[in-house]
Amino acid sequence: MAQKLIHQVFFWLHKESDLKEFLTDAAPMLGRCADVAQFILGTPAPTEKREVVDHSFHVSCTLFFDSLEAQAAYQTDPLHLEFIEKYSHMWKTVKVYDIAI
Repeated sequence: MAQKLIHQVFFWLHKESDLKEFLTDAAPMLGRCADVAQFILGTPAPTEKREVVDHSFHVSCTLFFDSLEAQAAYQTDPLHLEFIEKYSHMWKTVKVYDIAI
């Protein structure tokens, strides 16, 4: 059976004023990539402030892949590359966590 995985991406933007454009135009491009099985876009939840909770990011993208090969293909998908080229100037930091499921 193929190794399924979750590709969790967190973005910290340079300017909070870019948030709306990033949520409506930029990040949804990732969900339209051919090998993405499921895509969830979000922002920090208004949960209680606790030492173990990180609310500092602006946008989170959760992408599900049906195999390691699908995730590898996503890395070179033209839409993914266009997203990076067009919008990378908006973020100051991006963190990725890949989770085997």
